[in-house]
Amino acid sequence: MHTFQPYPINMLEWNPIRKLAEEGVAVVTESGGKVNATSSHNGGVGHIWGRNVLYAFLRNTRYTKELLDESEFFSACFFDMNDKNNVQLMKVLDQLSGRNEDKLAQCKVDIGHFLNVPYIDDANFIILCRKIASVPMTENTILDPKILKDYYTDRHMDDFHTMYIGEIMDIRAR
Repeated sequence: MHTFQPYPINMLEWNPIRKLAEEGVAVVTESGGKVNATSSHNGGVGHIWGRNVLYAFLRNTRYTKELLDESEFFSACFFDMNDKNNVQLMKVLDQLSGRNEDKLAQCKVDIGHFLNVPYIDDANFIILCRKIASVPMTENTILDPKILKDYYTDRHMDDFHTMYIGEIMDIRAR
């Protein structure tokens, strides 16, 4: 296991928007002893209700979403994408379903826990969150018709996203 150090949020030196859009993040959660993760390029970091938060968007068909619905905690794990193993990990997290197989074991990654929050130990930066809101997105909540046309085609019309807002409990880096 790696050693992670506390990382104050006001010292964040990289752009989380660019990091999410260009490299993605692994969203990790656990319920009933089952840990699962999915990769995502959707989300953000912000402030609401007097709290520092992370926003994560998961499609309704993802197994990770099912587990997150049952869980109080999740983590956002960021990786060094210059490492080809991490590029492969993110592809596997995106393409395979944890419902059908243990994709984390297949990728040979270790799962750590801190503050009861699971995370992928191979990450180099983790944000540990407590879920404080879950907001389903529907055809009626998306106001821009171009978004529906571009991102929710016939194939995805029954697979909208749910936005999870997690209060940032801790940030760790190695």
